[in-house]
Amino acid sequence: MAKDRNSTTGKPVGSKATKAEGNRGKRSTAATSAATSRLQARGSSERQLSDGEISILAVFRKYLMTPGRMLCLNNTDIGTMKRSLDKLTAAGLLIPEDFKGSYSLTRSGFKAMNELG
Repeated sequence: MAKDRNSTTGKPVGSKATKAEGNRGKRSTAATSAATSRLQARGSSERQLSDGEISILAVFRKYLMTPGRMLCLNNTDIGTMKRSLDKLTAAGLLIPEDFKGSYSLTRSGFKAMNELG
């Protein structure tokens, strides 16, 4: 098997592991829209999540957050995510904490986060 000369890991070129690493962190549009459709289909009073709201819930998922655990966000991130954070808070999916820039998931936020992935 040929090995990549520039790689220090010695993984074979074109292996499934190499291809998976290249795609890590990328979501297909179909997967995202399917997840938001599932969230919307749960009840008529629920609304579809925006891309910004989905990306915020993805951050909570990345750090394996559970309801009631506080996640501190970067101040620069909060500036760009403020509108989506406010929408998630108003929808009852997040709770702003006393510590500046920190939020925690509610049980419904945790459920929505898990349905996305």
